[in-house]
Amino acid sequence: MGLFASLLGGCGSSFNSEKFLKGIDTALGNVPGVVSTSNNYYNTAGMSTSISIRITAAADADLEKVMAESLRAFADASADVDATTSVAYYVFNEGAEKTGIRPTAVGLAVTPTVGQIRQYAGVK
Repeated sequence: MGLFASLLGGCGSSFNSEKFLKGIDTALGNVPGVVSTSNNYYNTAGMSTSISIRITAAADADLEKVMAESLRAFADASADVDATTSVAYYVFNEGAEKTGIRPTAVGLAVTPTVGQIRQYAGVK
């Protein structure tokens, strides 16, 4: 996480990816059922920008509920991110990483954009 933030810091952009990732981590960590998160922000010069969100939920957590609530938390915490940024999002139960779900479980695209997540969550 720090490496990506350092690389982006020299690009002249006012966007602070390290601050963004800390905010996302805090927001997602407050969602009931979330045990841990792994979040990354990728900005390749001249190419696309993307975000990777991986959420480990409690072993007995309802994944669709965690997905829905975490998407809302993400939307609230992503105000500084361009709406066209794609988001690879995955939620799985602790100890069952291979049987997780993607945003399609709540009606979104497999890899939605930040704007689509905001629209889903009712956040502008």
